[in-house]
Amino acid sequence: MFKKIISKALLSVVMDKDARDALEFKKKIKQASQVLAAENAAAQPVPKPESRPDPISGMTHEETRQLILDSLKSAEEELGAKPEMTEGRQALIRQALEVRKSKEHVLEALSEEQRMKLSILALQALKGDPASVVAGKTGKKKKT
Repeated sequence: MFKKIISKALLSVVMDKDARDALEFKKKIKQASQVLAAENAAAQPVPKPESRPDPISGMTHEETRQLILDSLKSAEEELGAKPEMTEGRQALIRQALEVRKSKEHVLEALSEEQRMKLSILALQALKGDPASVVAGKTGKKKKT
């Protein structure tokens, strides 16, 4: 009882009258639903879990479990399959290979050191740091 008086006093400081009334109303609803749930639970016997059907689909737990396993297996098979090669995709790949083949002579003319530098520049560009490609690692200008 003392706790209830202190609680009401603190609530009157923190909350306005409408908010306190709403809180009391929610408490009463919660208590009423708990009483109804307790009455319903006492009135109805609970059947065994293995024989009780799923309330949504009407299937037993074993049937539901098997359905889930089958769904997972088919999803894995579907995801594991390679995508089909469409005509547009094949043409794009063919075109990229032709361009690469036509530009190979440029790379063959480079020395091994130049190829390494070019590879490093390409990797830095792919990482998305354009400043590292332009300024280099130190960012300082060389004296000439």
